[in-house]
Amino acid sequence: MDEKLVGLFSQWLKAFEVMGASGDVAEAHKALADLETRIAATPAEGLRGLVVKLGLHQFLSDHADATSLQVESAYSDLVRLTGQDPATEIQSPILVS
Repeated sequence: MDEKLVGLFSQWLKAFEVMGASGDVAEAHKALADLETRIAATPAEGLRGLVVKLGLHQFLSDHADATSLQVESAYSDLVRLTGQDPATEIQSPILVS
């Protein structure tokens, strides 16, 4: 799946370049948003996929009012890959005997 994420990111980069040169900004934004959703929906299987999601999030955070869709997706992938969910553990009450 990481190769799919890298491919989607390459498509995103091309769409981003087109947006700079295109007169149809609305259509370019729609294409970028679609690719961002597809990236978030594709599970990462390793570090390459996670770096795509987190790198895209970092760029979007620095340059726009972006949602945390990429971070949420990357966190979900990390939980699945490691079997640990610290956020849930923090929220769960600790039972002391």
